[in-house]
Amino acid sequence: MLAAVAAEYGVRPSSASITWEDTYVSAVAPRHRLDAAPLAGRLARHPDVSHVETRGPGLLALHLAVPGRIAAAIAGDEGYGRGEMIEGSWDDFPRTFDNPGFRVRFAYERACAVQRRARDLQVPPGDPAALTAPGELRLLGLLAGFDGHRKPMLQLERIADAYHDVHEGSREEPTPQHGARVILAGAVRVTLSNGLRRLGETARERL
Repeated sequence: MLAAVAAEYGVRPSSASITWEDTYVSAVAPRHRLDAAPLAGRLARHPDVSHVETRGPGLLALHLAVPGRIAAAIAGDEGYGRGEMIEGSWDDFPRTFDNPGFRVRFAYERACAVQRRARDLQVPPGDPAALTAPGELRLLGLLAGFDGHRKPMLQLERIADAYHDVHEGSREEPTPQHGARVILAGAVRVTLSNGLRRLGETARERL
């Protein structure tokens, strides 16, 4: 999005403000008083985008060809989500789901365990195109929206909750999705690790 804005208009915004609805929606055009139509056309030509529509006052809604590639991109970038320190903290106890801090830390532990078990069982990363379940798509959107989010602690909680839903809904029998969820676990691990680091914590693989 940022590259398309720079190429089309020579403007370099600090953020495209992408948020998750049923797709990826950005207010970058109205925020910078740009004509959305040429930008939509340029974005639609990107190989990872299936089509783009404009909504309301120039909002750009991107429909991705393979949403799961978000997970692959984040899992492959150990720096994703790093930024300024976050003011705030969660209590360490109680270690129950009533404590949002525990939910975030436990989600990190679960993501690490998935990757560790995959290595032990020699399950290779799968095809991210298999990440199509509604819960997986919601989690992908939350992950994509973390970098630069105005309320990073809330976003970390949402990511953790969405990952717990995906994790607990997984079937035990091997399916093509298992390999793809190894990639998804990697994306969750990277994001939560860097988010916790910004809170002054060291993420723990075992609580």
